[in-house]
Amino acid sequence: MTIALRMSVSIVAFGLAVAGLYWFFARDLTGTVLLGVFGLGFLCVFAYLVASRKKTRLDGDEQRLPSELAGERIGVFSIESPWPVLLALASASFLIGVVLHPMLGAFAFVALLAVLWGLARESR
Repeated sequence: MTIALRMSVSIVAFGLAVAGLYWFFARDLTGTVLLGVFGLGFLCVFAYLVASRKKTRLDGDEQRLPSELAGERIGVFSIESPWPVLLALASASFLIGVVLHPMLGAFAFVALLAVLWGLARESR
């Protein structure tokens, strides 16, 4: 069983167990249904993973030694462009600004648009 399958099974069990305990202690139907839907939602993820596991090959599922992975290209990382880091900072600032103060969220949204524009301009 792959890691993704084990994780989804444990999340389903956790969600349904918490829903049962919540009903036992609080007797609140709304919270129980919400927690139960959380568990059943991950049951759909589990069913999808089981249905697609024969067609899907993931690199993390292969048992390979670290010595076999030496020199393998993992991905493309841009060290010349500052835009990915600025995009992460602007996105985090926007989300924090929405929570803390609308004016900070507005300034961060303008910064986010400027960063997206710069990233799109450089990508051409």
